[in-house]
Amino acid sequence: MPLLTALMRPLGRALLCAVFALVCSPALAAPPTLAQCHGIKDLAFVAHLDDDLLFMNPDIASNIEAGGCVRVVYMTASDAGEGETYMLGRERGVRAAYAYMAHKPDVWKTDVGMADGRHIARFTLQGNPRVQLWHMRLKDPWLGKGWGSLTPLSRTESEAGQSVDTLGPNPEVYTREQLIDTLAELIRQYGPTTVRHLDDTISVPYTQLCWRCAGHGHPDHIASARLVREAMVRAPGNYAETGYIDYPSQERATNLAEAEIETKSVIFQHYAWNDYHYCAGPTGCKEPAGPAAAWVQRAYYVSRQDIAPQLYPDGRGGLVVFAAGETNAAVNRWDSGQQRWQSLGGRTSGPLVSFTHADGTAGLMARDPLGGVWANKQRHDGTWQGWQALGGLRVTQIPAVAPRGEAAAVALGYDGLLHWIAPSGIDGSWSTWQDLPPLEGATGAPAAARGADGRYVIFASTTQGELFYTRQLPAAKGQRPEWHAWRRVPAPETAGGLAAIRNHENRVELYFRQRGSNHLTQLVEAGDTTDMDMDWSKAADLGVPFIGRPAINADAQGNVVLAVLERADGHLWLVEHGKPSRLDAEAASPPALNIIDGTLYIVARTAGGPQRYQVLSRRSGAWATAVTLDGVPATGGGPFATLAARPADLPNLGSHGANNTVVVRPSTTDPSTLSIERMPTQVSRPATPTTVQ
Repeated sequence: MPLLTALMRPLGRALLCAVFALVCSPALAAPPTLAQCHGIKDLAFVAHLDDDLLFMNPDIASNIEAGGCVRVVYMTASDAGEGETYMLGRERGVRAAYAYMAHKPDVWKTDVGMADGRHIARFTLQGNPRVQLWHMRLKDPWLGKGWGSLTPLSRTESEAGQSVDTLGPNPEVYTREQLIDTLAELIRQYGPTTVRHLDDTISVPYTQLCWRCAGHGHPDHIASARLVREAMVRAPGNYAETGYIDYPSQERATNLAEAEIETKSVIFQHYAWNDYHYCAGPTGCKEPAGPAAAWVQRAYYVSRQDIAPQLYPDGRGGLVVFAAGETNAAVNRWDSGQQRWQSLGGRTSGPLVSFTHADGTAGLMARDPLGGVWANKQRHDGTWQGWQALGGLRVTQIPAVAPRGEAAAVALGYDGLLHWIAPSGIDGSWSTWQDLPPLEGATGAPAAARGADGRYVIFASTTQGELFYTRQLPAAKGQRPEWHAWRRVPAPETAGGLAAIRNHENRVELYFRQRGSNHLTQLVEAGDTTDMDMDWSKAADLGVPFIGRPAINADAQGNVVLAVLERADGHLWLVEHGKPSRLDAEAASPPALNIIDGTLYIVARTAGGPQRYQVLSRRSGAWATAVTLDGVPATGGGPFATLAARPADLPNLGSHGANNTVVVRPSTTDPSTLSIERMPTQVSRPATPTTVQ
């Protein structure tokens, strides 16, 4: 009997574990809700213990300061072949840094998280459980003599049949596919509002990378980012994506404010005190020093050379071009007189939106890396008011504005709702964001147009490929309009790419990308245009595949004109009267389009090399020789809030050599060519920003 009892004990324990899995297994706690995170759920993936502090701050620190949830996943043990002792010291360092960022004691709950059946060390800050650090602890020695050789992670990412194992307790072994599956499960579990990662775009082979060589990165940085981006494909969602330039950021201009640099430096010091390769402790520690001193002064974002420029008429028959800088991460405009670009400042990782206010002046919108939206307005004398925050909302993508220059916008918020905003006057002030009715599965690329009755209609697609619309209801006196519930548009399944505009018959034309074929597809409003229930023509497949969003406008008679890009580095197409024609031009980005005084302009980024834009123009049926706009500045970026608050930081547009619009117009002597002219000297005044919540 004692022997039988002894044999039964392990079986009994196993049964208990099966019944009480939450006790015997790693904790499977539910992720925090968006409300618990004050609307912010950051998920950052980095290769090493310190990559986030050097390359992703001040963004992560700002979100912690705002009460957001931040989860960081460190993929490697960062042991450099020195074993657990060094790994654990570096882990203590990042915990100290995050406790400092959160203004809480450096006291953490330690347990093990699970993802795709894998055990991952997890640390939760006790004073602020919204902050969590996850450690996959992939072994991380050089597999050769150092730079120029592989690491376990980079080898597993780049060579078929390889795997990488972990350091410390809870041993795991991962193949490339298993790494991607685990990262994808981490994304699905957490439900982030933003996924942050390092730079995957460096094309130098891993074994040819070298320390501090221009444009080179660490193989683990590149490998981690490539794996994360593949995981994002397997775990899609309405989250924003931000990639960070790492080592090569030191080759660019300082773009953080003094206060940001100071805070970022002190945060890094808290880490460095625990990493004996940096410091032996607080006493005598001079970090950040060397390359780290350069990295803490900068924050730059990955560009894929696929962002469309923005166009607006300058009021004198010319065209002004705006573009987000791939090198300076700022808002830029082309100065035609000086034949160079100038920076309007700001720090952005995505596209811009231009539009025209009711008084005929130009407006701009930009999205910062935290999801905040900023607006700037030009005055009649050509001066600019400065950036102001459209507070109260964080968005996953830049807002969509109604075409034909109308200043009103719609955007998908971190809360999964679409929101509407419009100016509240002609002085550059804006109303607050208005929630549109809920639409389950809404994606982040809506479209807006103004109907025949003068009220706006919003179009949105869902993750299931369905198309919906909502229209403004008649407004009570002194009140802004409400919106009716979303209604289905009978159409083939869509894969996004929405664009809408009112045509010459005062009917809304809607365009989208058809799922499966990726063809540009057209719907035209039918029936009574005043009816809240919109009727539609049969969908017309125009036969042209395209990527991104169509550029859409209408000529003086109201005839709709579109331009699309068939594929990356592929041909541009022009669609007029419902008929597509291929242009003799290739591009890296989707195009922008405008029609000014009878001249049709199409502008897109050229493929490869430094950031350049080709300007195509047609007047009276004849195409002019294309013009190339190059020389986008490498400097001029900075925080929007600082630029808005300090007059000294505001761009004196066209009057200062350091603040490098283009005005392009048909030549007065030869209409078959384009001329580039200088904008008049301008000055700016500050605008008081509101708080982005």
